[in-house]
Amino acid sequence: MITPDFPLTAPYRIDQFTVAPLAMASVFLVQVLLALLIQLAGLAPPGTERRRLWWPAVTALLLSTLVVFTLASWGTSDTTRFSHYLEWDPDRAPPELLWRLLRPVILLLPYRMAALHGLVATGYAAAPILLARVWGAPAWGGWWALVITCSPMLRGFLQNAHSRQALAVLLLLPLFLQAARLLRLQRRWLGAGVVVSALAHNTFVLNLPLSLTPWLLRLPGQLSRLGRGLPRRLAGWRWQEWRQVGRRYWPQLLAAAVVLVLFLTVAPIALGRLLDYAHDDYFNRYPLRRSVGRLQWALAIGLVLACLQRRLDPRLLLRCPLTQLLLLFGLLYICIQQSIAHLWLPQITSRLADGVAFFLLILYLAWLDRYRAHWCLFPVLYVTLQYWLEVRLLSSGQLRCGLNDDFLCLPDRWPWQVRY
Repeated sequence: MITPDFPLTAPYRIDQFTVAPLAMASVFLVQVLLALLIQLAGLAPPGTERRRLWWPAVTALLLSTLVVFTLASWGTSDTTRFSHYLEWDPDRAPPELLWRLLRPVILLLPYRMAALHGLVATGYAAAPILLARVWGAPAWGGWWALVITCSPMLRGFLQNAHSRQALAVLLLLPLFLQAARLLRLQRRWLGAGVVVSALAHNTFVLNLPLSLTPWLLRLPGQLSRLGRGLPRRLAGWRWQEWRQVGRRYWPQLLAAAVVLVLFLTVAPIALGRLLDYAHDDYFNRYPLRRSVGRLQWALAIGLVLACLQRRLDPRLLLRCPLTQLLLLFGLLYICIQQSIAHLWLPQITSRLADGVAFFLLILYLAWLDRYRAHWCLFPVLYVTLQYWLEVRLLSSGQLRCGLNDDFLCLPDRWPWQVRY
């Protein structure tokens, strides 16, 4: 039963808010210094005293990310209403199985769903840091993390606290990296990520094909090569040979069957949600913001600078699978922007923008690393950090917290003093 004093429409809470732009800006400046320390430590020779500062600096950056996004997401709609519903009206809490299983744990977290969102945002910061270390560029891990977590292209996921969908996409990142041949991981980790992603949000039926896009692009060529002479070879096989193949590939076949069952299970629910979205008048225009356009220009400028620095032949460059994939996701994001601008089902496409943007930024970082043009990240880094400091943090003092459901409306009391 909903308590009488809880609003039925946004904003979902009318008190327990404050703003602290200078404090949040100070924490952000500390994060910039930590990213600089990570770079200095990463450039030091292995085994030296300065190189040993890398892990402590990374840990401090991730902890600060957890604190910032936990506090900053306190005033958003999903955070507030789900923190209330989880205790007082579980039937209106997030419907996916994962959140029903995690309900007792979330109720114990300080600030509840806000803390959960802080953990998700920390995962978005940790992913590029780990990729930088695996790819042999640990010095850039801190800057890569800030490019992701402060990006205006990920405003819905990280700044509007779409925690469930953000987690679902993050869990599919290993599968995306494996499909793009950017990282090799054990199949059990890939399978675990797919299963938990399916339980986290109903957009799994759209996120899964998106994460498999690199593999789907190669599929026609693979099928063509496989089909040459395959019927004749299979016709000559005996039962023993089929058993050997089954024994060898049974984990892959079992994993494919589990994913197919999950997909078919979630698909009807997701289709119903998509139909509800299509008849809903609400959609966000975040991809059309001026800050996003500036970031897209910065991404393009970085690519041009890298080509000039490395003297890359455009004809050879366009044959590179990673370049093709980067251009494809850039074009896909532009198509989403046009669909919102021209009202072509913006209720649906606006909800896909952040997932496409996240994979696009990861591909961009991978491309710069592939061609060893890390310094060409600076145009993107400048635009992102300027947006985060000036547009988001310092201007948060003008927010009318309590009369709206804005990001950066912070809690004005300790977790044990909050009334849900």
